Amino acid sequence: MGGKKVREFIAGFVTVKVEVLNPEKFINMVSRYGMVMWDIERVNFTTLKLKMRYDQYRKIKTIARKTGAKIKIVNKHGAHFIFNKLRRRKFFIIGLIIFAAAIFYLSSIVWKIEITGNKNIETRRIYEALKKAGLSEGKFKHSIKLREVENAATKQINEISMMNIRFIGTYAKVEVVERTMPPSLIQRDKKSNIIASKDGKITRIIALQGQPKVKEGDIVKKGEILISGIVTDKNNVPLNITYAMGEIKAETWYDCTEEINLDYKYEIRTGQTKQKIYLIIGGKRVYLKNDRINFGKYDKIEEKSAVSLAGFDTPIEKVTEYYFEKVENSVKLSYEEAYQMAIEKAEEKLKKDMPQGIKIIDKKVEKSKEEGKVKVRVLYISEEDIGEEQEMK
Repeated sequence: MGGKKVREFIAGFVTVKVEVLNPEKFINMVSRYGMVMWDIERVNFTTLKLKMRYDQYRKIKTIARKTGAKIKIVNKHGAHFIFNKLRRRKFFIIGLIIFAAAIFYLSSIVWKIEITGNKNIETRRIYEALKKAGLSEGKFKHSIKLREVENAATKQINEISMMNIRFIGTYAKVEVVERTMPPSLIQRDKKSNIIASKDGKITRIIALQGQPKVKEGDIVKKGEILISGIVTDKNNVPLNITYAMGEIKAETWYDCTEEINLDYKYEIRTGQTKQKIYLIIGGKRVYLKNDRINFGKYDKIEEKSAVSLAGFDTPIEKVTEYYFEKVENSVKLSYEEAYQMAIEKAEEKLKKDMPQGIKIIDKKVEKSKEEGKVKVRVLYISEEDIGEEQEMK
């Protein structure tokens, strides 16, 4: 930026729109008065756009009256106007600085500790170990040495083989890897049976310790003893009391019944949407957008994200709620279409409700037809481990 332009920026300059019948005469008169203009642009036959120093603007108004011109400031530039704005908004700027400082301060604090990976260790025990090691909610992040906390907390709980701690914004995420305890640490003084966790038909039984009470092909009820910790002789005289160990596989059953009307009603989105956007600050909502939801029926989807400021995560959370209007529609189904839909719905529910890792070995479907509707029962025949340890009292 040249020296002349620097002076113009410091003094302040304006972009002016001039409407006059004789633009050339107007420009000549301005020049005779010694006023400086630049970036003169002819918009049309009677309109000019130009830039000039702000302290000369009052003089040009006098010329405008003499020539019958209309003048208007289109834009203001330079330090003069910037400082004026800052003076008018000083309380706002001070508040903004205080707000930014508060956000920076709050984002330096651990607000929440999230622990994952612990299946057998109580979360409370890990919290206590972390606190003793120097990590707790409300502490400043820069004062916490993560590797030292990991080592100290791991030493306190023998069942933890490894711990990893990292900061995600104002959260401390603690990932735990539990130690696999060797077989020698099994409590051999504990007396127990293995019982059925559910009804089933025994397909395989291997008793590693204790006395089997059922055999392959037996139908068992939930709670029935499968391997007893009481070992007896052929005359049923107790010889030993121990803890039962073994593997028991059984055929189990899961079923679901669904009904579908031939006059099938379903809901469909209309394409109309509404939104609510708000910030959660200190447990309170500050709405940025708050549409009135006047839909009779709707789907709602919620998205949450942490608010970042200058690269720092803050304890402020942004929530966006999407509302999709729905209306009811209907269609006439054939019996076959209704049967197929009912089977799909039943299977979907079964797969959702069944435990993970179960082997499905067969499927049976029962169909029935009634006035205006169909009824379907889907039966899954599966194989799973039904053994459950029960301590003797």
